[in-house]
Amino acid sequence: MEKRTLIAVLLTMVVWVGWFWYFSPEQDQNKQVINQEQVQDTAGVKENTETKPDSPVKTSTAVLSAVSKNLKEESIVLKTGKFNFELQNHGASIKKANYTDRNIELALNEKTFNSNGTLDFAVHFSEDDFLKGNSLAGNLWDYQKIDERTVKFFTEISYEGAPLRIEKLYKFTDKGYDFTVEYKFINRGRLPFKFKGNEAIFSPSDTLGPKLNYNNRNNHMMGIYSIADDFETVMKGGGFFSKAGELKKKEGNVDYTGIMSRYFLLIMMPQQFAPKGMVFDNRDHHGYRTGMTVDMSEIAPGGEAVKSFRIYLGEKDKEMLGAVDPKIVDASDVSTLIEPIRYFVIWALMGINKLFGNLGWSLVVFSILTKIVFMPLTKKSTDSMKKMQELAPEVKKLQAKLKDKPDVLQKETMKLYKDNKVNPMGGCLPLLLQMPFFFALYSALINSIDLWNAPFMLWMKDLSMPDTVATISGFDINILPLLMTVSTVIQQKQTMVDTGNQQQKIMMYMMPVIMLFIFWTMPSGLVLYWFLQNLYQILNQVIVNKIGKKA
Repeated sequence: MEKRTLIAVLLTMVVWVGWFWYFSPEQDQNKQVINQEQVQDTAGVKENTETKPDSPVKTSTAVLSAVSKNLKEESIVLKTGKFNFELQNHGASIKKANYTDRNIELALNEKTFNSNGTLDFAVHFSEDDFLKGNSLAGNLWDYQKIDERTVKFFTEISYEGAPLRIEKLYKFTDKGYDFTVEYKFINRGRLPFKFKGNEAIFSPSDTLGPKLNYNNRNNHMMGIYSIADDFETVMKGGGFFSKAGELKKKEGNVDYTGIMSRYFLLIMMPQQFAPKGMVFDNRDHHGYRTGMTVDMSEIAPGGEAVKSFRIYLGEKDKEMLGAVDPKIVDASDVSTLIEPIRYFVIWALMGINKLFGNLGWSLVVFSILTKIVFMPLTKKSTDSMKKMQELAPEVKKLQAKLKDKPDVLQKETMKLYKDNKVNPMGGCLPLLLQMPFFFALYSALINSIDLWNAPFMLWMKDLSMPDTVATISGFDINILPLLMTVSTVIQQKQTMVDTGNQQQKIMMYMMPVIMLFIFWTMPSGLVLYWFLQNLYQILNQVIVNKIGKKA
């Protein structure tokens, strides 16, 4: 491909990526209004207990009717190696899940996203249930604490007139980031029990902590699922050929469904059965519930149906994921191409941080070390640019002589470079070789919880977020992208060889603007690294130019 065509293609790609990076649909998640539909009755079988007043609210469907009993709201506290859990009989859910390693709460109980904020591992009897909830989420269930790691909740309902007992068992492991949720449906009637459409939908939760500033795109949640060992993420809104609606669906044998926050995963894996499809809540201003549709057989009188799920709740850590089940490792969402460099970057930063105690200064030291490593390539690039500057008069002569023969001009220009052992692309080599470190650092700052809330100095309070100093009419003002853009312009002026090519001049002015456009909402640590690399290159060029003048 000709050099001119290659530049045009690369420019088009950068503009395309920048456009969709900045103008992709976003959910204004901080402005969501609570409209959680609740239920009128409580349910359970515990007797001789206090009565909790019911609230006059309505169910989403008419098929479920609770068998009312006098119950009071209660909590059960469990501790594992990684978590302090608080379960509640209100909805038979996990009210609190404190990740003790870092003291982070993963259950968002402040009721954002039109959600009750619990980890509920709910069963839905229809798609309408899936979207609006059913009475089980508001019922007070009876419970039995079987041992220090196992709690069984149970309640009795009337499903379209048929009596049904539902048992929901939580069984935790010593580690605590993997556990089991088991549903048992027992037919209490005299006739065979049938689910509507012979199916039900199971889902883990619709939100997942930690609590962050959800206006920033880097902090957005998303649904996740795997069908036939093919991991996918699913976000709100439509695509190029589809419109946003209430549901997104995909058929196939589901390996798991779940939800991904910036640093954590909640994954629900069916055990010894294969769901037939995935369904995702695609409504704006709601949670990110991703469920699996499961075939449910008819239950004979006195019979039962059991559905068991293995749960992963923890960091996006491949080692932790693999210890639970190798098939969920892809949910870590880390590219295998940059993974080794990513872990090296994190290891190096954390190692340097032991000496400095500030990840900002550690990043400065790391950027200096990488610059030293690439110094031979930088020198080679500088020498190449210097030779091109020396050949600039000869290039201009060729342009004047062959201005009406662009193909011949290109061949003669390349021949001139070749005869003088100059590589026109030599100046780009150090940049290209640094790109893997750049992408690895981006991945580390986006997904590694070790770099979350890492401060530097002055206005840079969190290297994992943009360095916003003010917001004007909803627009964030970030300093580092501006400094990076200015340094890019200076660096280009230092190294750019004036060949009289107008396309080259346009590219020189457009690239910093495009870079500013892309980097505006990126983590400040990433922008800081790029700015420092530009600064080192400017200083290096100044020194080279002074030495050249003396020589």
